[in-house]
Amino acid sequence: MLVVGVEDQTQRKMNLSSAAKRDKALQIYGCLLQEDGGHEDPFMASKGWFNKFLWCMNLNNVKMTGESASADHEAAAKFPEGLQAIIADEGYSPKQVFIADEMGLFWKLMPSRPYISKEEKVACGVKAAKDRLTVLLCGNAAGDFKCKPLMVYNSLNPHPLKGLSRNMLPIDWAATKKGWVTGQVSED
Repeated sequence: MLVVGVEDQTQRKMNLSSAAKRDKALQIYGCLLQEDGGHEDPFMASKGWFNKFLWCMNLNNVKMTGESASADHEAAAKFPEGLQAIIADEGYSPKQVFIADEMGLFWKLMPSRPYISKEEKVACGVKAAKDRLTVLLCGNAAGDFKCKPLMVYNSLNPHPLKGLSRNMLPIDWAATKKGWVTGQVSED
């Protein structure tokens, strides 16, 4: 019953603490005792019990990152049909239909969950560098035309590119304060 509850919470994108899940285990235990009418065995739903439960049920704790938690999967499943209808109604060819998507690249970021030996209590580390650049890729539905990738960084002339002409790079280069694609960058 607890596994079904955990999977249901995951599907509904609800992230509850292990303490809340252990409380739910105690509630389920109480309900089962009432239905069974048997004698009460001591059950605490301790952290150790919960960890063994996770191991036995092959569940693990992962860190949610990026936009995966906010994605609307139902709308994404319906979108291709709607797009096909628009393309057919307006008479566009696959060469006229383009898609563009951006992705962030934290090129100095170290892993947030290192592996350490069991004897160590904490991992030594330094403050995470969050130097970011954004890459924008674009191409058409026919697959025969790919736009030059756009890279957006927080500096128009970074030190490694000094002396180089940005026009000679295999990418388009832009700069914003935080390295994000803004409306002005998209317009340009």
